[in-house]
Amino acid sequence: MSFETPSSQFQWSGPSECSGEDVSFTVSPVDLDAIWYVEPMGKLHGGHVTPTDHTYINHTKRTEFETHSQAVQGGQAPEPWTPPYDVRSPADGFIVDIGAFPFGPASYGYSGVMEDYRVVIWHTCAVSTIYIHMAGLAPEIVSATGESSGGSDWRPLPGSLPLAVTAGQIIGRVGSQGIDFSVHDTRQPSSGFVVPSHYQGEPWKIYTVDPFDYFAEPLRSDLRAKSPRTVGPVGGKIDYDIDGRLVGNWFLEGTVDYSGGSTTTFCGTRPCPYWNGHLAIAYDHIDGSQIRISIGADVGITEEQCNVCQGAYGVLGNGPDPATIGVESGLVKYDLVARVHVGELRVETRNDESRILGAFLVQVLEDRSIRVEVTVGQSAAQIDGFSDAANIYRR
Repeated sequence: MSFETPSSQFQWSGPSECSGEDVSFTVSPVDLDAIWYVEPMGKLHGGHVTPTDHTYINHTKRTEFETHSQAVQGGQAPEPWTPPYDVRSPADGFIVDIGAFPFGPASYGYSGVMEDYRVVIWHTCAVSTIYIHMAGLAPEIVSATGESSGGSDWRPLPGSLPLAVTAGQIIGRVGSQGIDFSVHDTRQPSSGFVVPSHYQGEPWKIYTVDPFDYFAEPLRSDLRAKSPRTVGPVGGKIDYDIDGRLVGNWFLEGTVDYSGGSTTTFCGTRPCPYWNGHLAIAYDHIDGSQIRISIGADVGITEEQCNVCQGAYGVLGNGPDPATIGVESGLVKYDLVARVHVGELRVETRNDESRILGAFLVQVLEDRSIRVEVTVGQSAAQIDGFSDAANIYRR
């Protein structure tokens, strides 16, 4: 299989001061005692139709946040709830980008205005970390970069040094529920994306690695123990493509790539969000043996019908395995079924096979194109074949 690399958009963006390639993380992004659990990469939900390229570090005050959120929604006016934990750099490095998402009032349980940042740190010439949904920046960071407004983006001026940080230095505060965290290594481009150039809108994605692997022991084992996923890679997996097989990520014909490309599709009177054209036929991020079909387009299945699906469905009988399906398989029919939460953390799910939501018909036409149709309210046994409503998806 050929590997098509994108143009070099994701690389060290400072002057020549970066050095070396190897790094060992010696500090947890959030204090271990403050971490409730680390949800692994690969989650399929909502706008994350394809496997999510970051972990979710959830803190132990999550219940406190939820109580405050309910008070805000109930019309009460409690004091603003401030996330109680710091976020730290896992190793020495340089901050090269601080993006401020649009700030909003009363969001995610806040009764004040929520700050929301994305921070990129390069630790060597090859390895970087990305933090998303940081609720505040450390005073030392703000004094160096200046105040940020919602929607702004800070980067070092051309020819100037990025902002140096040391291992363990506080760079901000966790968000209301936690923080997104990922590690990327340009020495390890994934072989699990058939057309990597389709991800140029998020060029770090093809260099995503299991974050736990980069921490020194015993911290590595301590963090792995926080993950509800028990099979390798414990940090999760996001790249399932096999050329000529059904498994992996697909994009609606005409939308070109991950960012939506030149899509002309509309959802009502407005252009559809970029993920409307996404389709992933992959596996559960906690139980990797469970097949998941994640659909970006609105197919008419409500969350009330599916409970916790958020657009990602189980399949009746958990088969056939999409990694075995190719052109020779012809028309394949899956029954989409609801999912329900199991366990205290409410991140693991199981299929509710008593609730068939609809039929998912698919045929691999050639190595990198498939025909797809979803029929709601009918089982696969009730459908003979494709109608004119079927769509073509491509790699």
